[in-house]
Amino acid sequence: LIAAMVGVQTSSAQVVQVLGRGEAIGNTPTPSDMYCGGYITTDHVSTRHYVAAGWDSPDQTHYGGLRDYFYIHGRDLKVGDRYEIVRLVKDPDNYEFYPGESGAIRNAGEPYFELGYAKVIDVQKESGVAVPVLSCAEFVTGDLAIPFVERTAPVFRVVTPDRFSPPNGKPQGRIIMAREFDSFLGVKYIAYINLGEDKGIKVGDYLRATRTYNYIYHDHDMAMSRYASANTDTQKAPQKLPLSDLSTLPRMTLGSMIVLQVHKKSSTVMITSALQDIHVGDGVELMDVSNAPELQPLAPASAAANAGNPAGTTTPLNNMESDTVGGNPPQISCTASPASVRVGESSVITCQASSRDNRPISITFVTNGGKLASSHNQATLDTTDAGPGPIAVRATAFDDRQLSAAATTTVNVEAPPTPTSPNPQRMTQLEFKPNSAYVDNRSKAILDDVALKLQQDPASTAVLYGAADPSEAARLGPQRADNAKTYLTKSKGIDPQRLQTKQGTTPGRTVDVWTVPAGATAPQ
Repeated sequence: LIAAMVGVQTSSAQVVQVLGRGEAIGNTPTPSDMYCGGYITTDHVSTRHYVAAGWDSPDQTHYGGLRDYFYIHGRDLKVGDRYEIVRLVKDPDNYEFYPGESGAIRNAGEPYFELGYAKVIDVQKESGVAVPVLSCAEFVTGDLAIPFVERTAPVFRVVTPDRFSPPNGKPQGRIIMAREFDSFLGVKYIAYINLGEDKGIKVGDYLRATRTYNYIYHDHDMAMSRYASANTDTQKAPQKLPLSDLSTLPRMTLGSMIVLQVHKKSSTVMITSALQDIHVGDGVELMDVSNAPELQPLAPASAAANAGNPAGTTTPLNNMESDTVGGNPPQISCTASPASVRVGESSVITCQASSRDNRPISITFVTNGGKLASSHNQATLDTTDAGPGPIAVRATAFDDRQLSAAATTTVNVEAPPTPTSPNPQRMTQLEFKPNSAYVDNRSKAILDDVALKLQQDPASTAVLYGAADPSEAARLGPQRADNAKTYLTKSKGIDPQRLQTKQGTTPGRTVDVWTVPAGATAPQ
């Protein structure tokens, strides 16, 4: 993921993922960033309250939807209390991305993933009925519920990482783990570092991600290329840098990150810029950003701002900052394809930028929803984590004099279609001889197919409607249905609980067989 924050200039197109939700692009982390990051702590996390069950238990075991009712078990619960749902976690793979990873995590404490928070709406005995307020992931039974504490969101700053920044003498550490046990990190990813209160780290601090060539050349995976020859046949006695001199090579700066939470021996950080992919195990160093300006929120993509402008087209921003350098600023226009998508689909924003002064141009992208991935003059908007409604993507064209122009493109995100309820279907019909309820060989062959389909869909059921001619005894209808059911249960092993028999309403010497999918209602 090649990305940079606003103000970082590179020779190729940049990606900026600034960090807002709703209509306006914010200049502070979102609630999801603040309460879904997780942490590693040496402090004791209370186990007094935990997720015990839910409305549809034991069938339902995962909760997190806005209409899910689940139960928090424990004493001293009160209506109106809010509880954060956290999970004490372990890596099921036990794989170390760098030597000593397990020990580094143990030294920092126990890792917890934050899943969101919920509100208690009723209390009975020692169980509180709760509904999710913010859901980052599904809650499961056994997850812990701890009192919810509001956190102050830090303000983003315009930070320009220097690719070859030398050590500055400030605290250094490393990325010891990432959320969901990721190994490769990019913009908006959450990671945990082994610097905390013990090293003077504070919420809102910025750190740079670093990597030395000594680390690269001694890493099993990253150093594979060094075993291949880098020389050509025309070189005579080529010089080779000894491994002992790797420390003389410049240190790499990979990107920047902001501190969201601080604990005694660790901090939770969010990647704000990535000049290339960042790895778990890479180094970190505290930065001095006291002179970096605070990032200002972008103008909202409101209906008023886009009046008369169809979705997927450009709205130029006339209040963009302009440098005092003389000359003409760039020109830019963008379109979205498609202009309307459903939640989970993607739209590609393509921009055309030019300079009347023939200056080199780079383009940055920001959005107030979803996630962006960029390449040159295009950005792909992923709406997987977005809700229905308009999403604004702003593209800014910079030239090498810092003259700029911007355009906002709106993508309409529609709610996914409501799933239709399954309907029962008439599968087949058995025919009987006059005044007989005997299931003959022809009917048995038909019932064999019915049994096969029921076995293939174990969640479905079947209803058998038995009927009789007006000239026959009325009891023959139910008897025919009962005999067909007996064949299916005794001869084919179908659970009797999955079969119903009913009186048919249409005269005839028949049994109609209907299949009823899970969730459907049997026809009357």
